Amino acid sequence: MVYLLIAIINAIYGILLLLTLSTDTPGFYIVFAIGSVLTVLGLIGFALWIRVAINPDKEDNSRDVALKSWFSLARSFDIVLVLGLIFRAFIIQPFIVDGISMEPNLHDKEVLLVDKLSYDFRDPTRGEVVIFKSPPSPQIDYIKRIIGIPGDTVVIEKGQVSISGVPLKEPYIQSGGLPLQGDGSIARQTLKPGEYFVMGDNREHSSDSREWGVLPKINIVGRALVMVYPLNDAHLIKNPEIILPQNQKSSGYLLLPRQILEENFDRIDQWQKRLARF
Repeated sequence: MVYLLIAIINAIYGILLLLTLSTDTPGFYIVFAIGSVLTVLGLIGFALWIRVAINPDKEDNSRDVALKSWFSLARSFDIVLVLGLIFRAFIIQPFIVDGISMEPNLHDKEVLLVDKLSYDFRDPTRGEVVIFKSPPSPQIDYIKRIIGIPGDTVVIEKGQVSISGVPLKEPYIQSGGLPLQGDGSIARQTLKPGEYFVMGDNREHSSDSREWGVLPKINIVGRALVMVYPLNDAHLIKNPEIILPQNQKSSGYLLLPRQILEENFDRIDQWQKRLARF
């Protein structure tokens, strides 16, 4: 009965995957291959079990050997599949860029791998590209860049973004981008704990926090880790250092180690001279 149960489960799951598959499904070919293999495995296992059940000839061991060999193959495939699903659910998952909102850095139909584990151990930081459930439409995944973190006051005026009164340098944005509110308007948002302000790099063609408000941390799926397709352009996604001028730090903003050293170099040098006198 175990053989029959495994065969039925494989066949049903494979058929359901194929029936619910559409051309816009992320990883279409991978899902199609998995569904096909599961279906074929299930049907073969069912046929072998029926063959043995209908005519149980104890002297003919070939049918038992065939059924046991099938079971070993099906079990191995199922174990690998389950482990892969667990890995995808909690560690890494693929994501296909849809649209032009992240140009010129990420383009339509590019395939990314998303790190879903890091934010379990730390908070998202300014400048990181994240994938998240859209607050207006939670069934849709968006990709944007984090501009403001908890404690920041984000102000957008005439296309210039400021963090707590400090103009932000953004070398990654599409040139000529303006806020959705228009050239002369001012947008202001103070972020509470667990809230983030995100925008697309292509500011003129992006639905983001300027339109629908802050992004709750609970909506964040993970950070974009690596671009894997097209293969000839595969690369790690580097998050630029969004650096505010020294002595003008926003609330909740942590200086990078290099900045800390630069800011305190003179103080360290003075202490070294004092110690040298002794």
